[in-house]
Amino acid sequence: VSSEVKAIPTVIEELAQQHPNNTWMTIPNDPELCNGLRNITYRELSLAVKSLASWISKEIGIGKIDIDTAAYIGVNDMGYAVAGSACIRAGYKALLPSPRNSQEGQASLFKTTNCNTLLHSAGVDSYVETIRTALPDIRVYQIPSFDDLLEIGANTTEPLHAYTDKEDDIVVILHTSGSTGLPKPIYHNNGSIHVMGQLRNLPVPDGRRNTQIALFQPDVPMPTVAPFFHMMGRAITWASVLNRAPIVVLPPEKPVNADIIIKVLEQARPRQMISPPSVLEEVVEAPGGLDALSKLDYVFFGGGPLATLTGEKLIKVTKLVSSPLAYRKIRMTGSISSGPLARELTWNWTVIKPADRRFQGVFHTFPNIKEWRTKDLFEQHPEKKGLWLYKGRKDDVIVLSNGEKFNPVGFEKIMESHPLVKGAVVVGQARFQTGLLIEPEWSLVSESEDPTRLLDQIWPLIERANAEAPGHGRVWRSDIAIAKRDKPFKRTPKSSIARRWTVELYNREIDALYSNEGTDEAVGKLPADADPDTTKDFLRKLFRVKELSIPDSASEDDDIFSFGTDSLQILALASSLSHACSEGREVTISPRDVYAHPTINSLAQFLQHGGEDSQISCEETMAKMVKKYTHGLSRKRGPADIRQPEQHTYILTGSTGSLGNYALQQLIASPSVAHIYCLNRSADAESRQRQTFQERGAPTDFSNVTFLQSDFSKDQFGLKDDVYGTMLDTVDLFIHNAWAMDFNKTLQTYESTHIAGTRRVVDFSLESKYRAHIVFRWRLPAIHPGETEVPEQMFDDHRIPIPGGYGESKHVASLILAAAAENAGVPASVIRAGQLAGPYGEGQPWNKHEWLPSIVISSKALSMVPERLGNQDEIDWVPMDLAARSVIDMSESRTQPDQDVLAVAHLVNPQAVSWSKIVPTVRDALEAETGNKVEVVPFRQWLDELKKSPATPEEVEKKPGIKLIDFYEGLLSEGGGLPQLSTSETEKLSTTVRTMKAVDEGLMKKWLGQWRE
Repeated sequence: VSSEVKAIPTVIEELAQQHPNNTWMTIPNDPELCNGLRNITYRELSLAVKSLASWISKEIGIGKIDIDTAAYIGVNDMGYAVAGSACIRAGYKALLPSPRNSQEGQASLFKTTNCNTLLHSAGVDSYVETIRTALPDIRVYQIPSFDDLLEIGANTTEPLHAYTDKEDDIVVILHTSGSTGLPKPIYHNNGSIHVMGQLRNLPVPDGRRNTQIALFQPDVPMPTVAPFFHMMGRAITWASVLNRAPIVVLPPEKPVNADIIIKVLEQARPRQMISPPSVLEEVVEAPGGLDALSKLDYVFFGGGPLATLTGEKLIKVTKLVSSPLAYRKIRMTGSISSGPLARELTWNWTVIKPADRRFQGVFHTFPNIKEWRTKDLFEQHPEKKGLWLYKGRKDDVIVLSNGEKFNPVGFEKIMESHPLVKGAVVVGQARFQTGLLIEPEWSLVSESEDPTRLLDQIWPLIERANAEAPGHGRVWRSDIAIAKRDKPFKRTPKSSIARRWTVELYNREIDALYSNEGTDEAVGKLPADADPDTTKDFLRKLFRVKELSIPDSASEDDDIFSFGTDSLQILALASSLSHACSEGREVTISPRDVYAHPTINSLAQFLQHGGEDSQISCEETMAKMVKKYTHGLSRKRGPADIRQPEQHTYILTGSTGSLGNYALQQLIASPSVAHIYCLNRSADAESRQRQTFQERGAPTDFSNVTFLQSDFSKDQFGLKDDVYGTMLDTVDLFIHNAWAMDFNKTLQTYESTHIAGTRRVVDFSLESKYRAHIVFRWRLPAIHPGETEVPEQMFDDHRIPIPGGYGESKHVASLILAAAAENAGVPASVIRAGQLAGPYGEGQPWNKHEWLPSIVISSKALSMVPERLGNQDEIDWVPMDLAARSVIDMSESRTQPDQDVLAVAHLVNPQAVSWSKIVPTVRDALEAETGNKVEVVPFRQWLDELKKSPATPEEVEKKPGIKLIDFYEGLLSEGGGLPQLSTSETEKLSTTVRTMKAVDEGLMKKWLGQWRE
């Protein structure tokens, strides 16, 4: 490599003359890597650069490089190298902003660098729009594609050369991450870029090796996953040109993942690669990943510390080298490896070199400084002189309020080695002790699963991390918070966690974790031998300190959630309780414990039992609740005494849900319906309803609909007297369809709104002019003891519902309605529903994440479909739109005075078929879609094959059944699943059920098509 400083366009032109057919970059021919790779030569690179420089000069003019700047944003491909070099050649400094900058960040960057021109590739419209919005006067140009540039370049005459090779000429502008504010520009001159070609000349101590020589070898391809707008990506691009070392890139259309990287390694057959640690850790854990990496001579990592477990696996199969190349935001640096120790436990150690402008780019970026403090932390090797272990950034160190310091990086890397943990951040700056934020790998956590259960699964790893941490760095179980699914950790372009941004994002949750710092002083400790009254008094005091909005008049059996207590307050309360109960015993109270004991009485009893539940049975609790909410029911006028209106007026709760949407659409269209009152919790129900109607092409004439925001925990549903009075005078049918699905909550948590609300619905019927007929739907979750077919009648067996507040509350509500019918003559229909499926007509598709769609979608990826579905093999599914029609049928059929006051109906398809009848349709459709043969195999074989799939986000996307493996195992168990529900009485009530057709080939094809779309 020449020691003479030359600008990158000059080097590219020389390579095109001296090595025209040598490969510069290897790119995939398609996103899936099904059609191999394509080699881009130095001749083609030079031609594209000259062509684009000429195009720029014609479109925006020739620039003066000491004055003018042009920015480029594009997909992550060779466009960055071409556009950056072409801008320089046309006389412009090349500004390469991160597409992920905020609108404010882009505006600041463009204004600071006096840039008023933006070039961009195709496929980045949203990023361009962000900049347009921030800078309305900016000039924007979409550049031709690479292949178009080659065609244009073939006809280009005199190439532009509007730049010089002067060492101090600024030619490229990158920027800081903006983690401490707005991004700040970093100016690179020809000299700082030239460093990337000189690092191979770095003097090497005895027994050491120059990693630059191994990393960038002439004509030896090296895959890279770094984004090209980032310093790491730019450094690799410059080094590849200056060292004539070809690089291999991934498909820009796909997010970086282990599968893609393994395919690239298999097809490109490189001898080394460089990667950020987070990506490398994913590849090592993926099936075939370690084997693919074992074929490399070297694996380089940079940008942060690598998990020790990953490093230990890699050094057994290849040479692993820590490269400081990617650590620095604004400097390039060379590194010396630990030489012949390539497979010893020194893979993460490096050699520190003194300042030297030939090899340290920072002294070109800042020519007036003599020393550069990197703010990196290193630890000297205890035995091998000259070797230092990179320990992270000075910014990472947490200083506790007592002055103790703790570097959390090692703790976090241990946590992130667990497959269920996507990210971990230790917190505690200026606090009295450390805390921990955990971001789950959400693709492996079902939406219905309580995320806090994750803590039980990862606790052994936390204990291991605690064992390796200093005493002041250990994390208590009560000081751990689980991230929210809709609030992912902030990440840098290298996929590493942006600590400062993430901590700011979770400030409220962190404050909640530490809210017990002042609690000890305010409320003291709860002695282990505290009596019931002392415990209750302590809780009341703690609630006041934590500012829970619980009135003094609240009873000891009132649900704290009924007063607006939120999840952050529960997090803080659980943490404080753990600390308050720590005197003389080891008790950890989790948020789940508070959810399970939401009253002063129940929580006090739980604490007195040392954080363990007493033996009060769920069955007893349900029985007491039924008794409580049926007290005082007495018969008034019977339905036979009441004259019914000519047209129906409905109350429909939960109209914005799946069933509610279809029900409302059909009620609006019905000539027998005069008006519909939609009662929903949200204030924007009407706009949401209109949007969903528009999305599925349904008419949006709501002239006979009144949307009301309601609160079923309050008298009159929280409505004004005049509105409630009008409904009492007009409503004759009440479809109660709203029920919060929250698997955190207990039966007691459902009491104030849903259980008490059901009693308020009963009271409404009793007071209403037409004795409104109440229709209530719930799903029977288990086989009734001793029954092979469940008859259409009520059961008061409290063992029926699945344990948990949701199912138990529905069971209690149905028994309240049954008692209201029997004791007070309230017309009521309780509808037990089976599996509700996709629509029969047009409408919203069946949710892909439910168990059956997940089987079909996974079968496509597995090229096999199960021939049976275990205990769900009988297909008695009801399309969602027909389910809504059936509910309306049943509501209107019950207005006849000669019918029983209580009806129990079963919403299942009477024309059941076996899954085996449907399988050929599914198989044929999947074969037609994929072009591959799809086998029909036993369910056990299908499930075993699914279990072999790694639980990576990419695999879960293709095989969503991975998340439901436990559920599918349940389908194979004897006696599980839904019972067979009799429909003989239901068919008398609903023409829709009586005439319903079996799920057939046509219907299945419709659903398959919707999932495909």
